[in-house]
Amino acid sequence: MPVELLAFPGIAAAVPGLVAGVTSRAGGVSRGAYASLNLGRSCGDEPDAVTENGRRLAAALGATERVRFPRQVHGREVVVLDAVPAGPLPDADAVVTAVVGLPVGVLGADCPGVLLADPVHRAIGVVHCGWRGTVAGVLLAAIEAMRARFGTDPGALRVGLGPGISARRYEVGPDVAQPISASIPGGAACLTPGRGDRRFLDLHEALRRQALAAGVPAAAIEAIARCTYDERDRFFSHRREGPATGRHGLVACLL
Repeated sequence: MPVELLAFPGIAAAVPGLVAGVTSRAGGVSRGAYASLNLGRSCGDEPDAVTENGRRLAAALGATERVRFPRQVHGREVVVLDAVPAGPLPDADAVVTAVVGLPVGVLGADCPGVLLADPVHRAIGVVHCGWRGTVAGVLLAAIEAMRARFGTDPGALRVGLGPGISARRYEVGPDVAQPISASIPGGAACLTPGRGDRRFLDLHEALRRQALAAGVPAAAIEAIARCTYDERDRFFSHRREGPATGRHGLVACLL
């Protein structure tokens, strides 16, 4: 089975030469809980299998370079790449670049990835947005990094929200709900009642509100509204399966 890449058709049409999307479980060589296209190296899978999966992904993108992923730490650090890196990327949860032929990505297994595409300056960004990074403002930090380095105007930016755990499956306690409410514009609207003092969190809505607050037009935000928890055959899910599961990737490359 070939590598599956769930695309953002509106963004692809707006940025000629951009290849981007989100991988599913299909098209790799990993086995067991990691079957089959696991892209994560820190979750217990065989390193050789992950390497082969990465090779297949780069080929599916039409890239000659391997996809560069940062070491994600649920923070707000952004890596700016002005050339093909010689070694591993540092700890960060976002990568921005305008280097043609260099694929970049972020990993997830319930946390949505976010694609940023600047059709004016031909620059891209990929952002890992779990609840901690969302509260810390990693999406806003990535947009600001693109503005500072490439001159990106948020009003011209295209934003793609990748699949993640849906609100109906993501029940959180006050330790999550309160920071979301306090840090997101209109954050209370991202939360609905759960059991007792718990709430169901809509991360897509939180990220949409952050993008709007940064100046991104509503019509420029595109979402792949798929639930990683519910779609067992298509996506990995940390909440469903625990830590011994794979990671899919939101990836992008300018060709």
